[in-house]
Amino acid sequence: WYQRRVREAVVSTQSTGLHQMNRIKAIQKEIKKEEKELSAKTELRQAKNLEKETKPGKYGPGKFLGDDPEFVLPEEVSSSLRQMVTPSNNVQERFTSFQKRNMIEVRKKVAPHRKYKLKSVEKWRKKLPEEIDELVKMKRKKKKIKLSE
Repeated sequence: WYQRRVREAVVSTQSTGLHQMNRIKAIQKEIKKEEKELSAKTELRQAKNLEKETKPGKYGPGKFLGDDPEFVLPEEVSSSLRQMVTPSNNVQERFTSFQKRNMIEVRKKVAPHRKYKLKSVEKWRKKLPEEIDELVKMKRKKKKIKLSE
């Protein structure tokens, strides 16, 4: 029984070996196809890495939006370059440079706001005399109620 099993196993391995020998060309094609896919993936990965190196990294909650370089149209250029004035703000340029180099985090500007709502109070002087009389009467009633309790 055992020897018969061993013979069957040997025959099956030989048949699969023969089958694989007949499939050599197909197997080689599969290997070449896989290698092409791998090389394409590595090229894409390398391109992404190069792109990441040129872009600024993520530092903080915001996303860095690079300012477009300022340029002057040929019609606007004066005859002498010494007289040309650059309409740039050096402080703003330094600030964006720091953000680009991940030295300062990128955030949106927060508008100033109050933590509490302001109360509006009317002065007694601005009220009409009739209204003042009514208020005084109401206060007297409240005092009487408190005294009676």
